[in-house]
Amino acid sequence: NGGIEMNWRKSCGFSGNQALTHVVPGDAETRFQAIENRENAGYWVDFCLDAPAEDTYIMIPACAYDGNRFMTVRRKYPPMYLESELGVNIPIRMTQVPALSRDGDSWMDVTTGDMAVPCVCVLRRSERRGFMVFFNQGQHGLNHGVTLEQAGSSLTIRLRAPALRRLVYRWYDGYPSLRENAAADPSLYVRAGDETVICHRIFEFDCRDIPELFRAFFKKRAELYAGSPHANLPFSQYWTLYENDQNETHYDASEDYFALTTPNIRAVSKFGNWQTGWVGGGMLTLALLCEGNSLSRERAINTLRFAARHQSRVGWYYGIAAYGKVYHDCFGHYEGKYNMILVRKHADLTYFMFKQLALMRTMGISAPEEVTRSAIMAADALENVWERYGQIGQFVNAETGEIVAGGSTSGAMAPGALAVASMFTGNGIYLRCAREMGEFFYRTAILEGVTIGGPGEILQAPDSESVGGLLESYIALYEADGSDKWLQYARDAAHQLSSWVVAYDYQFPPQSRFGRMGIRAAGSVWANVQNKHSAPGICTASGVSLMKLYRATGDALYMDLTVAFVNPYSQQPDAAIAYLESLLRAQDGLFWIQDRLTELFVYLNAPDWLHGILILGVYRVLAW
Repeated sequence: NGGIEMNWRKSCGFSGNQALTHVVPGDAETRFQAIENRENAGYWVDFCLDAPAEDTYIMIPACAYDGNRFMTVRRKYPPMYLESELGVNIPIRMTQVPALSRDGDSWMDVTTGDMAVPCVCVLRRSERRGFMVFFNQGQHGLNHGVTLEQAGSSLTIRLRAPALRRLVYRWYDGYPSLRENAAADPSLYVRAGDETVICHRIFEFDCRDIPELFRAFFKKRAELYAGSPHANLPFSQYWTLYENDQNETHYDASEDYFALTTPNIRAVSKFGNWQTGWVGGGMLTLALLCEGNSLSRERAINTLRFAARHQSRVGWYYGIAAYGKVYHDCFGHYEGKYNMILVRKHADLTYFMFKQLALMRTMGISAPEEVTRSAIMAADALENVWERYGQIGQFVNAETGEIVAGGSTSGAMAPGALAVASMFTGNGIYLRCAREMGEFFYRTAILEGVTIGGPGEILQAPDSESVGGLLESYIALYEADGSDKWLQYARDAAHQLSSWVVAYDYQFPPQSRFGRMGIRAAGSVWANVQNKHSAPGICTASGVSLMKLYRATGDALYMDLTVAFVNPYSQQPDAAIAYLESLLRAQDGLFWIQDRLTELFVYLNAPDWLHGILILGVYRVLAW
């Protein structure tokens, strides 16, 4: 098999004696039939492409972007830069996740449990040709393995039933890293007559750039995969549960703000108190202000006052506040030395501050002067760092406004923040900077097919939260000046975001908790390639930008993605409601319980997806 311009060929193979397996090849699937009983059976289909590394972009949804061809470092969770690695212009670094090398031959082994959608997408830049292969989750209750292997100018994509990884990604001794782990991938026993099917839908097409590759992926994803409706609770009931939980267990009356977690966690971990933006500080209050009762609205405004009290003289918000003190986003490494604030956190809060100020104006509520003043200072801080550096960086010194660690897409929400600030204040400088930032991120992130640096504890591994921020920003820019350019940029961001959204109902092991509960994963969103977890929603955004994109374009696929996106929020089977509510109240340490359960899952060699979504994915907090 081969394309006219992009040469590729397909082959298949299996372990053991050739006389013991009957093979039926096909365009859309390959069938392997066992002639006799066999232990340790293995079957595979290879696609070999003419694809030199320097000319090829590779994407595996939620697993690899540009083949993850970035610098890797061994760093314990939560990872932080070494002091020697700090600077304005720094290379992309990430922990030791599965990755290809930018230089020389390399390979990476993953499974379908590592992916939001089981597929591999390839772009040959010079040939302007795209290649995509879509496949199924697995067979016989076991995930398929997927190998990428670069050898010279040849790229081989191997689909294997079952997975058999040479190096397995886990958090070993607290280090996100790769090791030999033979027990991680169960072997397959087949009986005579058993059939193993590896599906492979191939699409080859003209493709001028990376946004066009994601556009084609977005359409094929919708054609080939679907989840089942699973909203067990009406959204009104879900809202009632949420609002009640916020008021009953999350409001800190001593300092008048909505905290991230419940009192028992706040007592033992500073991370559970106040975190600016990112996981919800000053963001979750928008819904409470808009839809909440009088108590919720009063407390939402109090929370904005709290945020305004935790801001530096140059306008940057502090990352963490607890026990009457402020802390910085460095996990204790440089506390008090660099005063680090994750730019994403500041941009998030600035955006939501102005959204809530605008909402109060619409509702006829008098906004506190200190909140308005704080929001303007925060917008000025973004403007100043942009004018000074021509970028926004990933970490900034909150006391000076100087970039500590540069690059990344951490500030993806900053264009949106300045766009809504310009609409609220009438300040044209904000809108000019917002436009410039929007162009900058389109050029450095969307056109490159890699968004990085949104979460504060992944160094600069590819993540979904940054591209979600860009979508929000482009919609805000479109609302600010009405230019169709921003609408196209928003489309391209949405297509890239869709690669992080689970497209089908992953089959959990029947004996797992999620398997027993009948949980459906379609519509959940992977956070990043390091943490390997999927959960409802972008951390932390509602997805309303997708609905606005549908309204502006009339393209029903955006509304379909919106529906898929919000469905998991209200997925609470009747038998599990009481259990899930008890979990919300039984939290006893955000990172402590995650670490202990991670150790248990590694000890038991539990499946990666199960570990990811059940432990790393079910944070008992309100960021998702």
